[in-house]
Amino acid sequence: MRPDVAFALPALAGGGVERVYLDLAGAMVKEGLRVDFVLARAEGPLLAQLPQGVRLWDLGVPRRLRLLRAYTPLGVYLAPARPRVVLPVWDYLDWVPLQAAWRSRTPFLWVLHNAPAYLKDVPNPVKRHTALWAARQTLKRAVNHPLGRVGAVSRGVAQAFARFGGVPEERICVLPNPIHVDRVRRLSHENVPLPATPYFLALGRLHPQKGFSLLLEAFSIFAKHHPDVHLLILGEGPERPRLEKLAHTLGLTSRVAFLGFVVNPYPYLRGAKALVITSRYEGFSMVALEALALRVPVVAVESEGGLLEALGDGRFGIVTPRSPQALAHAMERVLSDGFAWDETALKDHLNQYSPEAALRSYMSVLEEIWR
Repeated sequence: MRPDVAFALPALAGGGVERVYLDLAGAMVKEGLRVDFVLARAEGPLLAQLPQGVRLWDLGVPRRLRLLRAYTPLGVYLAPARPRVVLPVWDYLDWVPLQAAWRSRTPFLWVLHNAPAYLKDVPNPVKRHTALWAARQTLKRAVNHPLGRVGAVSRGVAQAFARFGGVPEERICVLPNPIHVDRVRRLSHENVPLPATPYFLALGRLHPQKGFSLLLEAFSIFAKHHPDVHLLILGEGPERPRLEKLAHTLGLTSRVAFLGFVVNPYPYLRGAKALVITSRYEGFSMVALEALALRVPVVAVESEGGLLEALGDGRFGIVTPRSPQALAHAMERVLSDGFAWDETALKDHLNQYSPEAALRSYMSVLEEIWR
C-alpha cells in the first residue's frame, strides 16, 4: 500500500533528530497516515523505539561510504513505493536522498535541523568542501522546486540558511520540533543512582559542536569556590578522549563524570541544579525544552541557530557570552539564586511545541505539497 510519508535516515542513532522523527511518525500513524521509516541500515539504539504501525525498510547499505552508496537503493525503494512525500535527513549529505527523490519525481519536505555551521565541522577537507557546495546548490534548487518545500526547525536556522544559500528567508517555513512533556516527566522518575552531592548537567554528543571544552574551562573556574559541586556529562562521541584529557589537565578528574550515552537522561536532568548548554550552534535544542518541562534552570552561551528561541528569546534561561569567565559567573548565579520564571508564560511557551502543535504545522505543509 502506498505510504503517505517516508522518513529517510542513515540509521536510528541516539540523536535529537531521530527522536523528533520517531515522535512525528507515531503522531502521524495515530492520525491514520501510512508511514515508512527507510534506513540505509536498520541499526542504532533508537531502533527499538520505532512506533507501532510504522513500516521499516532496511536498505542494507554497508557502513563504508554509506551516505553516498545509499543513493541507488533509495531510488529502488522510491520508484515502486511511490510515497506521497519523503522527509530526508542524511547527515551532511542531504542532497543524496533529495537527488533520489527528484529523479523519481517523489514529492519532498526537506527540513533543516541544524545551523549551516555544522557543515564546517565535517573533519575531512574534501568532504567538507563537497558538503558546503552541495548544500548551497541543493538549497537553491529545493526552495524553487515544484514538488516540495523546505522547512527549518527554528527561525534562527531559517535565517542562517537563507544567508548561507542566498535564498529568500520566506521560502523556508518554520516547523517546530515536538516535546512530550508528560513523557519527559514520567521518565524522569525512573530509579537510577544519582550523585549524593549537587551537580550541573551537560547532555549531548561529544563533538566540537557542543563546546564541551568551554564548559570544562568554565567549570574549573567555578569549582575552585565550590568543592562539593560536580559536573555530569551524558553523551558519547569522537571528542571523548580529548575531553577526558582536558578534564585531567584542569584537575577535574574527580569532579567531572563522563557517563556515556544514556537512553533515559531525564532522571539525571531532574536532579541537576541546572542544565548547561555550551553549543557553538544548535538547530533548536530539545534538551533545553526538556529541562524547562522539568522546571530545571538552563544556563547557556550564545550560539548560532535556535537555542535562544527554545529559551523564549532569553525569558526562560540565563544566556551568557562565550567565555569561561562569563559562564562560570552564570553557574555561580544559578547555584545561589536559582532562576525564576512566570509559570503561565512558561506553560504557554511549552504548548507551542506540543506534539499536537508540531503535527498541525507539518500537516499544513504536507497538505500544500499533496494538492
